[in-house]
Amino acid sequence: MSLPQAVKTMLEDMTEVTNANITYGTRNQTHVLPAVTFTIQDHSTLTVGSTPMRKCTVLFQSIAATAEAAQELAEDLEDELDAGTYNSIDFVQVINKNSMLLEASSGHGEETMPFICHTQADIYYTL
Repeated sequence: MSLPQAVKTMLEDMTEVTNANITYGTRNQTHVLPAVTFTIQDHSTLTVGSTPMRKCTVLFQSIAATAEAAQELAEDLEDELDAGTYNSIDFVQVINKNSMLLEASSGHGEETMPFICHTQADIYYTL
């Protein structure tokens, strides 16, 4: 199975967002908020051998209509960052590096864009 699918599986038990609104790369604009998107920023192999240890850094975006809702969604996401086996990939350790609420940008006219809270995590895993 793919690493992005394993990350999505890790987040399946989130209570603040539906599974359909957890996406890799970009947010599905046809779905309502809240939503979570994630991207794998980098990955590397740390050890050699028959089952090498690997590491990837994942950036999660918790997207909601209000700052408070985005922060709560990020906290729900952080609760799901757990070691375990997801889609046959063994997440040995998941380390939450930081979370940061971004200021909402302005759209066209008086339109306010959603609030986004970034959460960055390192995942140590074996295949």
